[in-house]
Amino acid sequence: MEFNGTFFATIITFIVFVFIMNKILYAPILGIMEKRNNLIDSNYSDARENNAKSEEIMAERELKLDEAKVEARLKYTEELNKFKEERNSKIETAQKAANEELTRSEEELRNLSDEVKNGLKDSMTNLASDIAEKVLGYRSEVKDFDDDVVNNVLWGNK
Repeated sequence: MEFNGTFFATIITFIVFVFIMNKILYAPILGIMEKRNNLIDSNYSDARENNAKSEEIMAERELKLDEAKVEARLKYTEELNKFKEERNSKIETAQKAANEELTRSEEELRNLSDEVKNGLKDSMTNLASDIAEKVLGYRSEVKDFDDDVVNNVLWGNK
Protein backbone atom coordinates (compact mmCIF):
# COMPACT_ATOMS: atom_id res chain seq x y z
CA MET A 1 0.00 0.00 0.00
CA GLU A 2 1.25 3.24 -1.01
CA PHE A 3 0.88 6.43 1.04
CA ASN A 4 0.46 9.42 -1.04
CA GLY A 5 -0.85 12.94 -0.40
CA THR A 6 -4.49 11.89 -0.82
CA PHE A 7 -4.27 9.67 2.16
CA PHE A 8 -2.99 12.45 4.38
CA ALA A 9 -5.52 14.90 2.98
CA THR A 10 -8.31 12.40 3.75
CA ILE A 11 -7.05 11.94 7.30
CA ILE A 12 -6.78 15.69 7.85
CA THR A 13 -10.25 16.20 6.31
CA PHE A 14 -11.64 13.45 8.53
CA ILE A 15 -10.08 15.01 11.66
CA VAL A 16 -11.44 18.46 10.70
CA PHE A 17 -14.83 16.88 9.99
CA VAL A 18 -14.88 15.14 13.40
CA PHE A 19 -13.78 18.37 15.12
CA ILE A 20 -16.53 20.41 13.36
CA MET A 21 -19.16 17.73 14.02
CA ASN A 22 -18.13 17.64 17.65
CA LYS A 23 -18.53 21.42 17.95
CA ILE A 24 -21.77 21.68 15.95
CA LEU A 25 -23.64 18.46 16.66
CA TYR A 26 -22.20 16.21 19.36
CA ALA A 27 -21.40 18.79 22.05
CA PRO A 28 -24.92 20.37 22.06
CA ILE A 29 -26.57 16.94 21.99
CA LEU A 30 -24.38 15.76 24.88
CA GLY A 31 -25.17 18.98 26.76
CA ILE A 32 -28.90 18.46 26.23
CA MET A 33 -28.61 14.81 27.34
CA GLU A 34 -26.67 15.85 30.44
CA LYS A 35 -29.24 18.54 31.31
CA ARG A 36 -32.02 15.97 30.78
CA ASN A 37 -30.27 13.42 33.03
CA ASN A 38 -29.74 16.12 35.67
CA LEU A 39 -33.43 17.08 35.43
CA ILE A 40 -34.51 13.42 35.76
CA ASP A 41 -32.18 12.90 38.72
CA SER A 42 -33.50 16.10 40.31
CA ASN A 43 -37.10 14.98 39.76
CA TYR A 44 -36.34 11.58 41.29
CA SER A 45 -34.74 13.16 44.36
CA ASP A 46 -37.68 15.60 44.66
CA ALA A 47 -40.08 12.68 44.34
CA ARG A 48 -38.23 10.77 47.07
CA GLU A 49 -38.27 13.86 49.34
CA ASN A 50 -41.98 14.42 48.64
CA ASN A 51 -42.69 10.77 49.32
CA ALA A 52 -40.82 10.97 52.63
CA LYS A 53 -42.68 14.18 53.52
CA SER A 54 -46.04 12.64 52.60
CA GLU A 55 -45.28 9.58 54.74
CA GLU A 56 -44.33 11.88 57.61
CA ILE A 57 -47.54 13.91 57.13
CA MET A 58 -49.58 10.69 57.01
CA ALA A 59 -47.96 9.50 60.23
CA GLU A 60 -48.73 12.85 61.89
CA ARG A 61 -52.30 12.65 60.56
CA GLU A 62 -52.76 9.16 61.99
CA LEU A 63 -51.33 10.30 65.31
CA LYS A 64 -53.65 13.32 65.41
CA LEU A 65 -56.61 11.14 64.44
CA ASP A 66 -55.78 8.70 67.23
CA GLU A 67 -55.44 11.58 69.69
CA ALA A 68 -58.75 13.05 68.50
CA LYS A 69 -60.45 9.67 68.87
CA VAL A 70 -59.13 9.29 72.41
CA GLU A 71 -60.18 12.84 73.27
CA ALA A 72 -63.62 12.27 71.74
CA ARG A 73 -64.02 9.05 73.72
CA LEU A 74 -63.03 10.85 76.92
CA LYS A 75 -65.46 13.69 76.25
CA TYR A 76 -68.20 11.21 75.38
CA THR A 77 -67.57 9.23 78.56
CA GLU A 78 -67.45 12.42 80.61
CA GLU A 79 -70.72 13.71 79.13
CA LEU A 80 -72.32 10.29 79.54
CA ASN A 81 -71.29 10.19 83.20
CA LYS A 82 -72.65 13.72 83.73
CA PHE A 83 -75.89 12.69 82.07
CA LYS A 84 -76.13 9.55 84.23
CA GLU A 85 -75.45 11.53 87.40
CA GLU A 86 -78.06 14.13 86.43
CA ARG A 87 -80.54 11.41 85.50
CA ASN A 88 -79.93 9.54 88.77
CA SER A 89 -80.31 12.78 90.71
CA LYS A 90 -83.60 13.56 88.98
CA ILE A 91 -84.83 10.00 89.50
CA GLU A 92 -83.86 10.14 93.17
CA THR A 93 -85.61 13.50 93.60
CA ALA A 94 -88.70 12.23 91.80
CA GLN A 95 -88.72 9.04 93.91
CA LYS A 96 -88.43 11.07 97.12
CA ALA A 97 -91.25 13.35 95.99
CA ALA A 98 -93.37 10.36 94.97
CA ASN A 99 -92.70 8.61 98.30
CA GLU A 100 -93.60 11.78 100.20
CA GLU A 101 -96.77 12.17 98.12
CA LEU A 102 -97.58 8.49 98.64
CA THR A 103 -97.05 8.78 102.39
CA ARG A 104 -99.16 11.94 102.52
CA SER A 105 -101.88 10.32 100.40
CA GLU A 106 -101.86 7.19 102.59
CA GLU A 107 -102.23 9.38 105.67
CA GLU A 108 -105.07 11.34 104.06
CA LEU A 109 -106.80 8.11 103.02
CA ARG A 110 -106.35 6.65 106.50
CA ASN A 111 -107.82 9.80 108.06
CA LEU A 112 -110.68 9.85 105.55
CA SER A 113 -111.31 6.16 106.17
CA ASP A 114 -111.39 6.75 109.93
CA GLU A 115 -113.81 9.64 109.45
CA VAL A 116 -116.07 7.51 107.23
CA LYS A 117 -115.92 4.60 109.68
CA ASN A 118 -116.74 6.87 112.62
CA GLY A 119 -119.61 8.36 110.63
CA LEU A 120 -120.75 4.86 109.73
CA LYS A 121 -120.51 3.82 113.38
CA ASP A 122 -122.73 6.74 114.38
CA SER A 123 -125.13 5.87 111.56
CA MET A 124 -125.23 2.26 112.76
CA THR A 125 -126.29 3.41 116.22
CA ASN A 126 -129.05 5.54 114.71
CA LEU A 127 -130.05 2.72 112.37
CA ALA A 128 -130.21 0.25 115.25
CA SER A 129 -132.45 2.70 117.14
CA ASP A 130 -134.64 3.16 114.04
CA ILE A 131 -134.98 -0.58 113.51
CA ALA A 132 -135.81 -1.14 117.16
CA GLU A 133 -138.49 1.59 116.95
CA LYS A 134 -140.03 0.01 113.85
CA VAL A 135 -140.04 -3.45 115.36
CA LEU A 136 -141.10 -2.49 118.88
CA GLY A 137 -143.26 0.43 117.93
CA TYR A 138 -141.59 2.90 120.23
CA ARG A 139 -138.22 4.62 120.32
CA SER A 140 -135.66 3.25 122.69
CA GLU A 141 -132.00 3.81 123.03
CA VAL A 142 -129.75 0.92 122.15
CA LYS A 143 -127.89 0.01 125.26
CA ASP A 144 -124.81 -2.07 125.69
CA PHE A 145 -123.73 -1.36 122.12
CA ASP A 146 -120.48 -3.32 121.80
CA ASP A 147 -117.96 -0.86 120.34
CA ASP A 148 -115.31 -3.58 120.05
CA VAL A 149 -117.43 -5.70 117.70
CA VAL A 150 -118.28 -2.67 115.55
CA ASN A 151 -114.63 -1.58 115.49
CA ASN A 152 -113.60 -5.13 114.54
CA VAL A 153 -116.09 -5.19 111.66
CA LEU A 154 -115.24 -1.70 110.43
CA TRP A 155 -111.47 -1.60 110.95
CA GLY A 156 -110.62 -5.25 110.85
CA ASN A 157 -108.53 -6.91 113.50
CA LYS A 158 -106.27 -4.27 114.91
